[in-house]
Amino acid sequence: MNRLLIVIPAYNEEESIEEVVNNIKENYSQFDYVIVNDGSKDNTINVAKKLQDTFSEQNITIVDKPNGGHGSTINAGIKVAKGKYVRIIDGDDWVDSNEMEKLVDTLE
Repeated sequence: MNRLLIVIPAYNEEESIEEVVNNIKENYSQFDYVIVNDGSKDNTINVAKKLQDTFSEQNITIVDKPNGGHGSTINAGIKVAKGKYVRIIDGDDWVDSNEMEKLVDTLE
């Protein structure tokens, strides 16, 4: 079990989800991910599967569910979470990946 699991709720995020994951992986490859596709009407699910294949050394879990809104998507991700800590980062967010380790250190 990794210390931090990142849940990425995504609805029609085919254009941005890959950048979000790459941005975090830039500095911290040890985190695990749950990408929750919230009934997207674009290719979000295919991009998520591509990320899962590309980063096979990491645990990327995909949850594909009917559209239920942001809250239901977060809840679906938390249900499969196996990290000591969980961080929600939306599929269209940008994060300073340098701060992720500081976050974990602060929590511990």
